[in-house]
Amino acid sequence: MLKTITSILKSKLVDWESSKTIGVVSNWVVDPVQKKISALIVNPPGIFKKTLVVTTTDVVEYGPGMVVVRNQNTIVPVQEVVGLDKLVKNKQRIIGCEVVTQSGKRLGVTEDLLFETTDSTIQKIYIHPRILDILKSHDLIIGADKIVEIKPKRIIVRDDALDGSIKEFIRSNAIS
Repeated sequence: MLKTITSILKSKLVDWESSKTIGVVSNWVVDPVQKKISALIVNPPGIFKKTLVVTTTDVVEYGPGMVVVRNQNTIVPVQEVVGLDKLVKNKQRIIGCEVVTQSGKRLGVTEDLLFETTDSTIQKIYIHPRILDILKSHDLIIGADKIVEIKPKRIIVRDDALDGSIKEFIRSNAIS
């Protein structure tokens, strides 16, 4: 099933075994090499609690307003997941990143991303045009296969990435 990443923000994290809410999703971590969501950052209930993570392999189901995990033991400190602390420090989160083509054309900033819930792979990114281009441009949808590199504050896409997006935009807005 496909889901937008922003739709899980502030979702309750629910323990499948006990059906209790064990936290709230406050953010996510993206693996830029594999182009997938690696983990969800969780704020556990209570005051003065440490921010924890749950890997997406421990997610059982994404429901409306909730993310169900196997049990409470799947929520761990960032340091317990190999390589995740580096991704968290680099802020690999995609939303708000500038998107540019290989030749340097600025397309806008990422507004959302679509991912496959079964394996957490990114399928598409949604781009909002830059403020200066808002009157002459439209939102873009670019497939993950067109992504060349994901950096902490920038996503580089192939120069031909616009071809499919413009055709898709024209098709979806064609007058019948």
